[in-house]
Amino acid sequence: MHMLICTIGSKRRKSTLRFAQEVAEALSAEVTLLGVVGRKRKAAELEQFLVQAAEGLGELGLETRVLVEKGNPEDVVMKEMEAATYDLIALGALGRKRSHHRFLSSVAMRIIEQAKSSVLVIKRSRPSLSRVLICTSGTEQGHLSVWAGAAIACGAKAQATVLHVVDALPSMYTGLEQMEETLAELLQSDTERSRELKWAAQVVKAECDISELKLRRGIVADEMLREGRVGDFDLIVLGSSRSAGGIVRALMGDLAREIVTRAERPVLVVRPSD
Repeated sequence: MHMLICTIGSKRRKSTLRFAQEVAEALSAEVTLLGVVGRKRKAAELEQFLVQAAEGLGELGLETRVLVEKGNPEDVVMKEMEAATYDLIALGALGRKRSHHRFLSSVAMRIIEQAKSSVLVIKRSRPSLSRVLICTSGTEQGHLSVWAGAAIACGAKAQATVLHVVDALPSMYTGLEQMEETLAELLQSDTERSRELKWAAQVVKAECDISELKLRRGIVADEMLREGRVGDFDLIVLGSSRSAGGIVRALMGDLAREIVTRAERPVLVVRPSD
């Protein structure tokens, strides 16, 4: 696996890089550290910082190279994405000031929109990678999140929780207790959803020493974010479509964009690769 870790000379670069390094170690990835500077005089300082980080990764047995480029963060990252093939791109707060929380104007979201590979957006400082929330939908995208989340949790020796959210009931059914299916009842049923959840649980349990399965009911994005916050997870993992545009993005990408925008913790958006 080849992983691109992007950083600019921001105050948060240490915490961003530390978390990305944990993910790289968990996946035994070959790493490229890409530093972006706006002013050439800051290049030497950033390069020295990244060289030290590369030495640390080398001590973990990970092959690492360092690149430092001057220019607009988005342009530099996109250029490197086109120049080489990466399975995973990790980035922190590459943008400047957020304007009215409009996620479509952020650098991170534009990179996710255009990237063909999986993208890890590192938000807020996390002390370690010890709790991973794997969001599954029972679709191809849900399968991707299960495989990727289990691999990271296993490699990091972290606790993995598989979360499935059932859409909220229409208001006409409110109050009907028989419509409120519990996790135990769902798993005992012979339905496609039950089979998918059992499969996900088996995959994660086979990879991780500590795992659990949870079911929530409500608006999907709200419940995923609520579980991430209540459980104090260090990483949220969810799948997205291969295509980055058109009707596929409109149907499959809205959830990923909303989670990345609203989450107060790192989020991994997993896409299929060839």
